[in-house]
Amino acid sequence: MTTLTEDQTQLVREYTTMLVNVDEAFEYVVASFSDYSKTESDLVLSDILSSFVQFIQVNEDLTTIYHDNSEVKNSIIDFKKVISEAEKLDGIFEKSQEKQEVVQKSLYPAYKNWYETIHPQLVVYTQV
Repeated sequence: MTTLTEDQTQLVREYTTMLVNVDEAFEYVVASFSDYSKTESDLVLSDILSSFVQFIQVNEDLTTIYHDNSEVKNSIIDFKKVISEAEKLDGIFEKSQEKQEVVQKSLYPAYKNWYETIHPQLVVYTQV
């Protein structure tokens, strides 16, 4: 198991919190497709996409931290699959039906799959 410094542990703790927050945000967006009282879904989806930029930036640091743990390192690298699905939103963000289909059938499933792999691998490093 990789030994982390206090700063690295804090970084991983913040990252795992962000993973959970993005998952909850996706649940809100998906629910908004059938619950019209959830009116902030476009804003929340924009926040999700902004968080992807943060993930990309931190992933570089994490691959360095976990350079000797190929399982975690490969899971971090697998975020590119989520980005590939997110790119399907290019040019259709204002088209609600197409956006809904991409989010429900491609983007959220890709994120959820990645989340369910990476979160348990990292959260063990935050428990004292």
